[in-house]
Amino acid sequence: MAEDEKSRRSLIETVKAPLIFSAVLGSVAGFVTLIAATGGTDNEARLDLALITFGIAFIVSLLVVSMLQLASRENPEHLSQGSGVNRNSEELYRQQVAERRREAARKKAQEARESGEGEPKYGRPADSED
Repeated sequence: MAEDEKSRRSLIETVKAPLIFSAVLGSVAGFVTLIAATGGTDNEARLDLALITFGIAFIVSLLVVSMLQLASRENPEHLSQGSGVNRNSEELYRQQVAERRREAARKKAQEARESGEGEPKYGRPADSED
């Protein structure tokens, strides 16, 4: 039960800062729109435009802050290991590359043996054309 409270508290703490930031940014945008859309002291305040601007600024800033938080958060270690077929895919890739290299070296050595290139020549050198 204590772990649930701790998890819930950390969730509230992580959500509180982006909400407050977005609300402040939306309020500033709404206030600026209210003043700018009024067009002077003789006209009535355009509260409708201010509320629309508040809503748009609030939603956009909340999305941007949330995406930045997700991008900066580190993944848990167990997620990088994969599961099932893809478990430790980097290690499997390295094993396959090493196996292919060994196979290529074996084929190259086999071809060299068959053509006699790899064998040292014993005895006298080949007769040259005189």
